[in-house]
Amino acid sequence: MVLMLLFLALLVLYWIIHFQIRASRRRYLIETYGISFQKLRKLKSQELKLLRNRIDALRKSGDAYGLEELIRPYR
Repeated sequence: MVLMLLFLALLVLYWIIHFQIRASRRRYLIETYGISFQKLRKLKSQELKLLRNRIDALRKSGDAYGLEELIRPYR
């Protein structure tokens, strides 16, 4: 019984952390690039992570046109 409660508590903690990380990624994109919350809400966590990685790569390379093309569908 105690192990089951411990497992449940760890599972709840995992989901809270997972939700906070995803919300942080979404909030960063909304505030920094003006991306629409409704369009980001449809993305899965892995897609959101991939989008942010692609944005960071384009930003570091200095490709403003590529960055604008990537962000435009989400505005």
